[in-house]
Amino acid sequence: MKSLKYIAFILCIAVAAGCDKAENGAPASADQGGAGKGGSLARFTIAQKHLYVVDNMELHTYSLENPASPKATSKVIIGEDIETIYSYKDKLFIGSQNAMYIYSISDAGHPAKLGNASHVRACDPVVADDTVAYVTVRSGNSCGGTLNAMFVYDVRSVLNPKERNAINMDSPWGLGMSGNTLFVCQGSNGMAVYDISNRYYPSLKQRYFDDTYYDVIPYNDMLICMVQGGMLLYELKPDGQILKLAKISG
Repeated sequence: MKSLKYIAFILCIAVAAGCDKAENGAPASADQGGAGKGGSLARFTIAQKHLYVVDNMELHTYSLENPASPKATSKVIIGEDIETIYSYKDKLFIGSQNAMYIYSISDAGHPAKLGNASHVRACDPVVADDTVAYVTVRSGNSCGGTLNAMFVYDVRSVLNPKERNAINMDSPWGLGMSGNTLFVCQGSNGMAVYDISNRYYPSLKQRYFDDTYYDVIPYNDMLICMVQGGMLLYELKPDGQILKLAKISG
C-alpha cells in the first residue's frame, strides 16, 4: 500500500495538470491532464522545457526556460476542429475531428509537421510510442461521430502512418499506456484493460464497471483515473493486476 504522502504527491500532479475542455459533455474533472505526463483528452502538454497548446485550429508553443515568464516561440496552423495533444519523446500527436497529426519537436521551439492519418470524423484522444498510436472515436458527441472504436496506427514511418487495426468499442473516451498494458476509458461502460505485447493487436484482459471513466494517466506504478465526480487511484502491481487505493471526490 502506498503512503499517504506519495498518494498526495500524485494527486498534486493530476490536479495541476487540469484546466482542460469541459464543453464536450464530460464534467470538468474528466478532461484533466497534459503537464508532462498528461491525459489523452488534454489540450496542452509540456515537453523539452516548452509548453504546447492547441486551440481549434492552431498549435501554440511557449518556451519555459523562465517558467515565471513563458515566451511565445511559434504559432502553427494545423487544420480545423483540433481536439487533443499528446507528447512522446521528440514528437507531438495531435487529434482532430477528422485526422491525427504528427509533429516533430526536435527543434522544441518550432514544431514541424511530419505526417498525418485521416480517419472517420470524431473527437479523438491519442496515445503513442515509437511504433504505435492508439486513437479512440466516439459517437453521440458534439463532433458528430457515428462510430465507437479504437484505431491502431503503425507510426514507425512517421511520414506515412498506416492503420493496422480497428476495434469496436462501447463508448471510448480517454486512454493511456503503461508498458505492455493499455487502459481505455468507456464512460458509463467502465474501463477496459488490454494486453499490448503485440502492439497492433490489443487483447482484452479485463473490464472494470465500478465507475464512469473518462480519462486515465499512468504515472510510474500508479494509475490516476478521471471518473464521474472525481478521481480514482490505483496501484499497478508487478503481476499486471491493479489495486484500488482510494477515490477522491471533487
